[in-house]
Amino acid sequence: MPSIDSDTREVGGCDQSRPHMNNAGDAIGRCHDSDLGDAIDRVPTEADVMTAIADVLDPELDEPLVKLGFIDRVLVESSDVTVVFKLPTYWCSPNFAYLMASDLREKVRSVPGVHTVRVNLLDHCAEDEVTRGINGGLSFSEAFPEETPEDEDLEMLRRIFLRKGFLMRQDTLIRQMLKMGIDEATIITLRMADMTIDESANVVMVMAPGQTVRLEGAGRNAVLYVHRRASLGLPVGPDDPLMINDEGLPVEPTGLREFLRRSRSIRMNIMFNTSMCKGLFRTRYENAGASEAYPEGESI
Repeated sequence: MPSIDSDTREVGGCDQSRPHMNNAGDAIGRCHDSDLGDAIDRVPTEADVMTAIADVLDPELDEPLVKLGFIDRVLVESSDVTVVFKLPTYWCSPNFAYLMASDLREKVRSVPGVHTVRVNLLDHCAEDEVTRGINGGLSFSEAFPEETPEDEDLEMLRRIFLRKGFLMRQDTLIRQMLKMGIDEATIITLRMADMTIDESANVVMVMAPGQTVRLEGAGRNAVLYVHRRASLGLPVGPDDPLMINDEGLPVEPTGLREFLRRSRSIRMNIMFNTSMCKGLFRTRYENAGASEAYPEGESI
């Protein structure tokens, strides 16, 4: 497995604000043009760093570390940045912790003006190995030579949980459509261009044949659905089916109920883990972190 330092990384920052989406395709984050000539002289701020790491996920929970409250502090000294994070328990899986630390480091390295990055893990059984390995540019297998080969492949682990997050977000979206009266046969025929997302209002408009349906409270989940879909390399063009399986194939016209049965179990598992981990974190750190039992707008 290549070392952390061998990863391709972006240059400059991305605008994380997306107040309005004209259609589902626009929900994919886009980097705006930046004056890279000024990046060398720019002094990064804590706000710059927080913006850069805003979408770093806890892979098992499909929620950002910032939103979960897992970022303990960000220290900026001129062009040198330190990010300190902590997790719900002392025994959280080291490969999950390493994946999060790696993502934090790469995101901070993309901030204009940052020269050196240090990521520290606190209060964890493997904090020394994770902190030393990430900041030394080691791969997980180099930092943890005793681990099994299955645990070494962090990219495979990332994709497994991105796929679960994709299915959870899709399951929620389909159920919202069904609740608002869009039937199964119609849902299967919808295309990406038939969904318009207003993230700031947290609303989705679905243009179905003969009707336009407004889904209140669905905007942010829909944005995340499209992002997870794109992250997996699944098609997101305007003419692509709105509902596909995790291999990019359209859901069979007669198979939606069975599809939902499977995706519901994934959604409930993620939501249970999210509720448990948030509770453990708040108990461990005296009510620190996010208080929502489930991802915003979700219920079992």
